[in-house]
Amino acid sequence: MGFSLQLLVGGCLGWLPLLGLLLPRFYCQELRKECGHTFETGKILGGQATSINKWPWQVSILYRRYHICGGSVLHEQWVLTAAHCFFMNMDSLFKYKVLAGLTDLRLKNRKGQRRNIRQVYIHPDYGLTHPHGKDIALVHLQRPLKFSSNVYPICLPNANISLKKVTKCWVTGWGKMSQDGYIEGKLQEAEVPLLNQFICQLIYGNPLFIQEDMICATDMKVKKSPCQGDSGGPLVCKINNTWIQIGVVTWGRGCKPPILPSVFSRVPFFSPWISDIIKTRTISRSTAIIVSWATLPTPLLFLYALRIQ
Repeated sequence: MGFSLQLLVGGCLGWLPLLGLLLPRFYCQELRKECGHTFETGKILGGQATSINKWPWQVSILYRRYHICGGSVLHEQWVLTAAHCFFMNMDSLFKYKVLAGLTDLRLKNRKGQRRNIRQVYIHPDYGLTHPHGKDIALVHLQRPLKFSSNVYPICLPNANISLKKVTKCWVTGWGKMSQDGYIEGKLQEAEVPLLNQFICQLIYGNPLFIQEDMICATDMKVKKSPCQGDSGGPLVCKINNTWIQIGVVTWGRGCKPPILPSVFSRVPFFSPWISDIIKTRTISRSTAIIVSWATLPTPLLFLYALRIQ
């Protein structure tokens, strides 16, 4: 069984031919036909320092010059992240920035690309049936990013992609290395195995708590897990020599031992929604309204702050 990679370029939607399959043609003429490739061969709790060249789609989302969340580049003007990074501040988008192309956020003489935010599109069902459900958002940048060895898009999977043979993936971010540690200024990486959905439900003790829009991953043996500051960052897997984003860091039961599985928004579940938003670039005002803040339970979220000068 083959699979296809969905690629979003110039605000247009297209499909890459893969494994000999001819897929629908692109909507527009000038398209970037590459994604999911890195330019380096080669802390997250239990993770290790890495380079942005290895994960060029990774970005930092700043609020009032503080790093609060990660994100991933899908397109020159679009970044994928978690909804909870924005849901309390949708009226203050001017206070946010997206920073791309940097390994170390502490460097004063940075050569990264900083962009203002035009709009944020939060999934309309965020938090409606589960305190952490549908925790995904698209960030529309005011100016396009310039692709380079440090800034490059990750591939978006087909909604029907099979993950049965995918065992280990990678999570990246600038989050804390431990529950009581400090935020990391340098990008961290950790290899984490994907966890069977049923097993993850058993570990959390409630089959309804891990829903179809979620995916679990962690390495409990060596204590590798996302921690504070990693929210919104990508969970990526290498399939047929191409990196594909499978998850978005959303929630877990903290990062102090004993480690429970980390839960990610399952990107293939949201691929049609992502494609539609980027293709149309518009949603109604009512769609952007998520849920009454008074009724939304306070989730255990991976938010933390790092001052960016």
